[in-house]
Amino acid sequence: MQSIEDTKQTRRIQISGGSTYTISLPKKWIDELGIKNGDNMTIVKSANRSMTLFPGLDTEKPGKKAIITISQKDADESIRRKIVAMYLNGYKTIQILSKGVKILPEHSRLIKDLVRKSMIGTEIVESDSESITIQILTRLPELTFEVALKRMHLMTSNMHREAIEALSKNDVTYGEEVARMDDEVDRFSLYMMRTLIMAIQNASMLYDVGLEQPSDCLNYRTVISRIERIADHAALIAKRIKFLKEPLDPKIIREIQTLSENAISCFDNSILALTKKDHIMAEKTASSIVDIVKKEESLMYGMRESKNSTVIKFVLEDIRRTAEYSSDLIEVVINETIRNIISEK
Repeated sequence: MQSIEDTKQTRRIQISGGSTYTISLPKKWIDELGIKNGDNMTIVKSANRSMTLFPGLDTEKPGKKAIITISQKDADESIRRKIVAMYLNGYKTIQILSKGVKILPEHSRLIKDLVRKSMIGTEIVESDSESITIQILTRLPELTFEVALKRMHLMTSNMHREAIEALSKNDVTYGEEVARMDDEVDRFSLYMMRTLIMAIQNASMLYDVGLEQPSDCLNYRTVISRIERIADHAALIAKRIKFLKEPLDPKIIREIQTLSENAISCFDNSILALTKKDHIMAEKTASSIVDIVKKEESLMYGMRESKNSTVIKFVLEDIRRTAEYSSDLIEVVINETIRNIISEK
């Protein structure tokens, strides 16, 4: 068992020259980390009044390579889960092997579709009958975390609005197109989750992606998962169109459209409040979400039975869940801004 001195020590800072301070480091730690005299060290100053010191220059490292062996008996979902897990954990190269036997054509198609549809910044660099190698670009300068979050939010908002439009037109084909947009949202979700996992492990990258402290990664992980769930409900609305027995009553359509627009407005405002770190806007949006939930309950209880009752109830629930997930985003805003609205003693 490690003693506290193995992980935490207190050392005194000493001035060295007119503008430099020095601090000694435990020899045991230096030896364990393999640091030698003359090696470079990178220091990162964080907004939470802490500094992080790690070996090497602030440059891209070659990265690790993950190798996994699959068999012809493996289920598709099992292979998919393993590849996604390696992608999320920051590996730059993923090699899939099938030693001694050929990779099944369906497994090969699964892997190639996964790379193309779900994993941003990846490409297959080698492929033969017994192996497939995936290369992952860790940094995409044109796609920062903030830009990816903005795109994910806009795609999700558009998905919801277009799903409601397809529903009002009773357009099954349009609905199927909207539902397929969920794949793009999932791609951004995986990319951003990967970025957060790598940032929490690397103080330098944490700063680069615009986050201030490791706890921000937990908050933004919640944000990403909630946006993804809102997109899932938009896709569900679009998929429910094919179950309509007859065109919706115009009055029901208007009520659904109004409730939907209010829910998406709350979603948009919650993201805006998060971006601006505006707790006042967040509190106002939270009050609006309460009103949406009450309105949804009123529509549910006041609905007359019809051939489309089941579909309508599910759609109303999808809209309510969109508002409720936006409420989770509001909680993140409060968590991020609480230091600005309290007095510490």
